[in-house]
Amino acid sequence: MSAAMNRIRREVMDQYGDAPANTAEALAHVLKVYADEPDDRLMVEATNGIYDDGVRTGLTMGDLREIAARLA
Repeated sequence: MSAAMNRIRREVMDQYGDAPANTAEALAHVLKVYADEPDDRLMVEATNGIYDDGVRTGLTMGDLREIAARLA
């Protein structure tokens, strides 16, 4: 790994911690990495245009935050 990649890796690990080891940690990691995103940002798209033109379904940042709160 190049020196530049090592530096980037260290910076990311300092900011976000170790790689998640389970699903709860993975959810917490996503919320931390995308902490500044608005609640209405679609993070996981399930469908796009199936129900009507421009209608997208899936999970938003707000949904993920609510799931994390319920798990806590």
